[in-house]
Formats: sequence, structure tokens, C-alpha cells
Amino acid sequence: MPVVKLYKDRLVKLVGGEKRDVLQRLPYIGLDIEGEESDSIRVEYSPNRPDFSTDYGIARALKGILEVEVGLPRYEASSSGIAVVVDRRLANVRPFIACAVAKGLRLDDETVRQLISMQEDLHNGLGRRRRVAAIGLHDLDAVVPPVHYEGVPPSFSFAPLGDQNPMTIAEILERTETGRRYSSILPDSRLYPILRDSKNTVLSFPPIINGNETKVSTSTKNLFIDVTSTDKRVGSDVLAIIATTLADAGASLQTVEIKYFSSSEATPDLSPLSMPLDLPLIRSVTGLDLTESEINSCLRRSRLEPSGTTVAFPRYRIDLLHPVDLAEETALGYGIDKIKPVYPASDRPGEFSRQGKRLEKIADLMASSGMVEVMSYELVDESSFYKKFERSAEEKVEVSDPRSIDHSILRDSLLPSLLSILSRNIKEEYPQRIFEVGRVYHRVGKKVEERWSLAAMIAHSQASFSEAKMYMESFLKTLANLEVVTSPSIHWSFSDGRCASVEASGRGVGHIGEVKPSVIVAFGLGVPLAGFELDLSNLLRESS
Repeated sequence: MPVVKLYKDRLVKLVGGEKRDVLQRLPYIGLDIEGEESDSIRVEYSPNRPDFSTDYGIARALKGILEVEVGLPRYEASSSGIAVVVDRRLANVRPFIACAVAKGLRLDDETVRQLISMQEDLHNGLGRRRRVAAIGLHDLDAVVPPVHYEGVPPSFSFAPLGDQNPMTIAEILERTETGRRYSSILPDSRLYPILRDSKNTVLSFPPIINGNETKVSTSTKNLFIDVTSTDKRVGSDVLAIIATTLADAGASLQTVEIKYFSSSEATPDLSPLSMPLDLPLIRSVTGLDLTESEINSCLRRSRLEPSGTTVAFPRYRIDLLHPVDLAEETALGYGIDKIKPVYPASDRPGEFSRQGKRLEKIADLMASSGMVEVMSYELVDESSFYKKFERSAEEKVEVSDPRSIDHSILRDSLLPSLLSILSRNIKEEYPQRIFEVGRVYHRVGKKVEERWSLAAMIAHSQASFSEAKMYMESFLKTLANLEVVTSPSIHWSFSDGRCASVEASGRGVGHIGEVKPSVIVAFGLGVPLAGFELDLSNLLRESS
């Protein structure tokens, strides 16, 4: 979980309340106290609240809880007159960019530290370690518009941040620490993205490093911000968080025109968003018998603005996805410490459901065989689940209005997730044997069916069909004394001739095999892989 350091006197000045009240309310806006010193306090915040990555965002929320300021924060941005022209050749490299201008800043050492900390937290969180989005902060006074976002060859040179001497793109990727760390993000297209102005001053080489000539210091008064991304919505989210933070730091915001080949747009768009207000849902979830007026007051203290049957919320609140989220905001505005605990009506102790116990038994059996249990997301990306396997995506279950392309479909198998995990652990010692028990989703007619699945994957130089079958047979025998019959079959993840369907008690329950060489290469793995996946729907009944 990300942590931010807050200086007490500075935070109190930003909020405008009494010091004792400000510090005491920190846990009641969803922050965990990590440590405290005489002049500062370290707090941990949830990754789904990236607006809490600086003291400005935290002060904004505290103002509402303490009723210093309530309701929707308003942000205005006039036109800067600056344009960014996007090279159409970057469509398959890093296609999107969003920019903003912030003028009239007074940057002290602590504000600069806060901005750098926020930048890194956004890189690691929403930006997925710069893979999805990367941020550049530049001294606007060193920039001569218009700005060009274009592709250049590896021989192109400029002076990277912290260095007065020019280096080629190839040298930056090979010699600098950030180049070596993030070079794998860029596709090997021999075309690299840079941001330069009309005098050929390089602002940045995203997502690797900024240019040295536009670096930011405490003497910087005006900022030019760029966010390049592979997911346009994520890039817009990141820019909204940065822009509103700078506005709270005293800057005047201005928009930048982004000129694509066939369209143009002004960024950032800080217009408030909205969602339906479901009063019965809020009362049910919170357990609070509040009137509509009381709920509205609670929401305003959470810096939202209810109006009739809808609630408007600021652009930086990217965590608000569903009307049920407003129940939490109501509870925070009401005061978590004011909610009285209530004993359940029943005097019976709680326990796991029967299905939960069976699933736990399955996981225990697999772990006792020497395999390591892993857990992965149910929302996944299309590339890892379809393109890398060269299989049709016609039956995929898509999420309506996804927040990120990395979490845009519901998985229909656990095998790709296991391969993704192995690909992130190629530097760990082999052999590696992992498994997962989780839900998968299949389209059945116009409906989506949810099932429980078990998948296992073995990775080492001698991994084979026989080893995978040994683990599978041992598991089924121990679980429900089931005998297994395997028959030659075809499966999108396994090699032809090294794949079989699995039957138990006369029912088809899954597939087993050795992973296709092309799939191994697509995931960047260098050892043979073998595994299996079983539908637990029938096995759960057998194990009972």
C-alpha cells in the first residue's frame, strides 16, 4: 500500500482547522497511521484513492469532514493557446497524450517533494509502472509552442534529465538506470516517442526519461504537464488528479489542444461526473436510518453534490464506480466513529459456507502436493487471454465501460493468468509449480454463466504431460476417490498431440497437456510448461 508523509503544521495550514481535530480525523477518511514523529506523520492510503497521494488531496477531503468546505470542489481551466501535434506513426507505439498548463505556482522544497512522490505513486498505480501511463512535468517557460509528439529513430539524440551531454535514444536505453528498467515497455518498432517544442527542445522521451532543458526546480512558476498512455481513459484520469492537485496548490489551470490525425480535443476535461442516488441502497448498506436531507448533508461532507436523484462527483474521484459506493461516502460523511456497533440478531456463530469449505479443501490438497497457490484478477486484458493464444475472441465477456484495457473482460479460463504470473517470475529459481482456484465466466446464449475452476501449471526444463497428469490424478484420487480417463483432444492452450480431455465418473471435467511453444514465446518464457484445468462444478458435489 502506498504511503505519504505529512508535515503536521503544513497540513493544518492547508485545512484551516484546529490541529487536534485535523490529526484526529485522518483515520476517518480512510487513512491508516503508519508512524508519527514530532513534526510529521506517515499515512497509508488505498490505491483506489490516488487523489490522496499528496497532502493537498488529503486536506481537500478533511475540509469536507470538518465542514470547512463542503460540496463539490469546482475547477476551471481557460485555454492556453498551446497545441500538441501527434504523429500518426505512434498509433502502435504509445498512441495517446493528454496535457495541461499550470501557471502561477510557488514551489517550495516540500511541494516539489509532494509532486514527485505523487508522480511516482501514479506511475506505479494507475500507470502500471509506466506501462499504461507515464507523466512528465516541465518548466513551461523553457517551452516554445507548438509542441510535437512524434516518433524518432534510435540514433536521435538529446540531453536526458540530470545530464548536460546529449545521448542517443539507443544509449539512453542501454546506459541509464531508467532506460534499462523501462525499455521493455516500448515495442521493438525502431520508432521511439519523444515530445519536443518548435525549437527542437526535447521535453521528454516517454515513458523513459525527461529532457534536461525543461527540468523543474523551486524557481519554476509555470508548468507544462504531459501524460502519455496506451489507454486514453487512464491517461485522462492521471492528468485530472495532477491538475486538480496543482490547482489546490495555487495554480491557474489552462487547457492544451491535442491534435490527432483526424480529430482534436482540449485537455484536461475537469467536468464533474455523476451517478444515480439510491437512498434505499444507502440505508440498507450502512444500516443508518437517515432522511434524504441527512444523506445529502453526509455526501456534501464527502465533497460530493447531490441533486434530486443524482450525485455529482469531482473528476479526480476515479474510485466511484457504482451507486453502492455512495453508501461508503455517506458513512464517511456521517462519521465512522459515530456508527454504533449492533450485535447480530442470531446467537449462532458464523462459519464458512459448504462450498467455501470444499474450495478450501481443494486448495489445501493442491498445496500439500508441493504446489504454490496464487491468486489473480477476474477482470483481465484481451491480449493475454486471446491474442497470445491466437484464439477467437467472439465469445469473450466484455465489461461495459471498463476503466482500463488491462481489466476489460471477464476471464473464461485460469490458464492465461497462471502463464502471466510465471512470466513475471522468470528470474526466480526453477522448477516452479503453481495453481489457482477461482471463478471463470462463460457466455451461454444471452446469459453469462459463472463457474469455479482449478488450474495448475508446471514450469522447468523437464516439465511434461506425464508430470502434470501425476499431480492431477493424485488430486482427484485424494479428493473424491475418482479414477481418471484421458483421451487425445485439442485445446487452444496445449500442443496438438500432447493434449487430452479429462473424464471422471463418466463426465468431462477438463483438459491437460503441454503448452504450445508459440504461447511460451508470447509470454516471454524460456522453459517447457505443462498443466491442466478442471471444471469444479461437478467435482464440488463429488467431494461432499
